[in-house]
Amino acid sequence: MPEGSGDESTERSLRRQAELGRLLAAAEGYRVFASDSKHVGWLAHVRYERHADHPDEIVVRSRGLLGTRRRALPFEAVEEVRPSERTVVLRVTHTAIGRSPPA
Repeated sequence: MPEGSGDESTERSLRRQAELGRLLAAAEGYRVFASDSKHVGWLAHVRYERHADHPDEIVVRSRGLLGTRRRALPFEAVEEVRPSERTVVLRVTHTAIGRSPPA
C-alpha cells in the first residue's frame, strides 16, 4: 500500500462530510427519502452542537393521522443531498426511521 493513501482517504472523507454539511445547511424544506425510496418527510432543520463543518443531527418532519411528527436522525444517516431535485437521501430504510426517537 502506498504511503499516505490512508491520509488521502481520510481527507476525501472529511471533504465529503464538509460538502454534505454545507448542502444540508441550505436544504431546509427539502423532501427526505429513505434508502428504500420511500418518502419520509421534509427537512425541518439541522442541529449543530459538536462539529462546525457538519451538523450533528437533522430533524425531519412528517404529517400523520395525529398531526406533525419530528424525528431527529444522526448526520451519519444522510447519504446525499440533491439540490437540483430538492431532496435528501438517507442511508437507512423507512422502517429504521420509524424507530428513531422523536426530536
